[in-house]
Amino acid sequence: MIENGFIGSQSFIPVQYTGMMSKTVRFTRWRLMSAATRRLGEAGTLEGVLEILRISARAILRSDGVTVVRREGNMVHYVGEDAIAPLWAGQRFPIATCISGVAMMERQSIVIPDIRLDPRVPLNAYLSTFVASMAMAPIGHGEPVAAIGAYWRSTAPIEEDALTLLDMLAKSASAQAERIHDSRQIRKLAS
Repeated sequence: MIENGFIGSQSFIPVQYTGMMSKTVRFTRWRLMSAATRRLGEAGTLEGVLEILRISARAILRSDGVTVVRREGNMVHYVGEDAIAPLWAGQRFPIATCISGVAMMERQSIVIPDIRLDPRVPLNAYLSTFVASMAMAPIGHGEPVAAIGAYWRSTAPIEEDALTLLDMLAKSASAQAERIHDSRQIRKLAS
């Protein structure tokens, strides 16, 4: 359930079948999600996890763009993107002034149907882009280490399926990032 621009803390957002999307499109999205989840489970590094998200998420979410953002102390670093026009790849921003950073600090997904109407959005960073609406999900259990953002060029409400899939991608990436971290800790103890 979306409430006040946030996705609830539940582990799965119910999909509402509105009839607006064909069964073929829905099947394709979930097939792509299944393949991405499998690839995420095979990733051996956090960088690998983030790259799989970058190359998979846009098609799964049917968005106009996605970004993958890594936390670096009190900054966020846009480490990858796939979009219809350039966004912020390679740039760093203070964590508290960026929606990706806010999602990480608050440890919850953020949904913004119209960027012009949400005071959390730093409009100076967005007005030169195609972005009109967006959703951002943190990655990492406990203290998030990254986030994935999805962007659309229209201000229409974001599809429930897209929000469900974004949440699932973030949770799958979080689980694999934790496995990678735990594996490194075990190797350190063994040596």
